Amino acid sequence: MGSHQAIVAAGIGLALSLSVTATAQVLDSPSSHALIFFGSIVRGDPGSTLRALRPPAVSAMERARAIATLPEVGELKPRDSELRKIRALDSVLAYHERRQVFHVVVIDVPQVVVGFHQRSVLLLSRPALQILSAPELQAMVAHEIGHDYFWPDFERLSRDPDPKQRQILELKCDGIAVLTVVALGLKVAPLHEGIRKMALFNERLGATAGVEGYPNLRERRAFADALLAKRFWPDSGDVQL
Repeated sequence: MGSHQAIVAAGIGLALSLSVTATAQVLDSPSSHALIFFGSIVRGDPGSTLRALRPPAVSAMERARAIATLPEVGELKPRDSELRKIRALDSVLAYHERRQVFHVVVIDVPQVVVGFHQRSVLLLSRPALQILSAPELQAMVAHEIGHDYFWPDFERLSRDPDPKQRQILELKCDGIAVLTVVALGLKVAPLHEGIRKMALFNERLGATAGVEGYPNLRERRAFADALLAKRFWPDSGDVQL
């Protein structure tokens, strides 16, 4: 049985004990859609799957245009402790062939922000660099690289918001992060912890705009666990959680 069929079969098996309405909800959940997507493109191991999905990088001209659109104020000079964490991103960026493409900017905002601008600029807020460990920051940036992989979807949903479709997109970006840390021989746990820290910090700050477009923490962890299930990666052996 192929990966796609295995996912559907697992969902149907789980649904046998549910009502018809609940069954439909399970099979139409953001997680199910994201898992079916990955099940349809798996290439035998995480690295091969990422290579098959990876889009061409933006050109030097597009990068320069994106940097030129940044505000003239609000950029901070990284502290030594922040630079050490930023340098830890090199392995992730190099793996995705983006080390010479992404321009990293530390921004002066109160929220925890790890963001992405025009496929060229990584935006890191000072609170993010303070509360996230280096492995957590690596995982969060790997998620943002997922937006580079699915940039047309991101642009479309920015113009025409759809909470469910945005949740599917965020889970697909989580999927890119999961495959990245596994391919690099890192652990997946910092992804979950980084997501938790960011959500909790911003919630306490009252910075919850657009939160309906993000799956809850339980769904995101369950999705990652399902993606790591051995049936997805028959040739890769055990992975580190």
